[in-house]
Amino acid sequence: MLHLGMNLFNPFKKKNTTVEKIEPIAEDNQPHNLPEMLMTKLLFSGKPSLNADQILAELKKHIPNIDHSFAVSSLIFSFPDYPVQLADATIPAQLNILIPDRNEAGVGLPDTAFTQNWHWPEANDIAKNCQYEILITDLMSRSLPYKTRVNLFMDFLTAVIRVTQPDSVYTFHGDKLLNPVAITNLWDNDKTQALYALCNVRLFNVSNDPQNRELLMDTIGMHALGLPDFQIRFTGLNENEMANLMWTYAYHVYEYGDIIEDGETIEGLTAGSKWKCVKQLSLVAPERIVINIIPR
Repeated sequence: MLHLGMNLFNPFKKKNTTVEKIEPIAEDNQPHNLPEMLMTKLLFSGKPSLNADQILAELKKHIPNIDHSFAVSSLIFSFPDYPVQLADATIPAQLNILIPDRNEAGVGLPDTAFTQNWHWPEANDIAKNCQYEILITDLMSRSLPYKTRVNLFMDFLTAVIRVTQPDSVYTFHGDKLLNPVAITNLWDNDKTQALYALCNVRLFNVSNDPQNRELLMDTIGMHALGLPDFQIRFTGLNENEMANLMWTYAYHVYEYGDIIEDGETIEGLTAGSKWKCVKQLSLVAPERIVINIIPR
């Protein structure tokens, strides 16, 4: 089981949310999440220095074969060794750096970016102090095998981080803020934790009864890879242990693919326990297919 440390969740900062009962998806109509374009923002307190040649040189330490096209508002990198099959053509995978007007300050983040950063206590203060941003996307790589895609994206992201030295990183599909040093250190030393910069585990209150608190925990970000996320509603279980378990579930699916069928069971917190899995639409946005865990 993955161990992510204690005190992941502050009980005084849980966000109340409203959830609706959603019926399981019919067995003969089991949709899957479709891969989405990965997007990550690098945030800076001062105007960033973007040296395209330095970024290219850093990238080539990991991926020697790269084509590139540099413009005022974008840096485009193509990877011939990562072919992407389209309907009528094969093209190289492509990752982009999109640059807003360099003379204008401004960072755009959703309110939710500041609500689930249990892993980095200083995240909100640092991000709110940032005035500039650049956007990294993998516009033309969604059809790659998801592990290949993640490895390419993370090699690209960490190379750009090393050169540009941002103060904070925001991942869209994980909807969390990240310490850029933590991203590069982890990717350099432990590529088995490939989901750290792309996914998150969230916690919500779903009951206003202080005597019988019901919580909802879910993963977010797996859906962008075309994989199911997880969610679970529970009372009386240790939140840190549940968070570690949700990460374990996520990495199991990342390792073996979307292999958990509707109605199957999965081991819970105690050895030999069997928790039922039901595929359904998520109870909390964004709408996506999740594996709902029933802890009984």
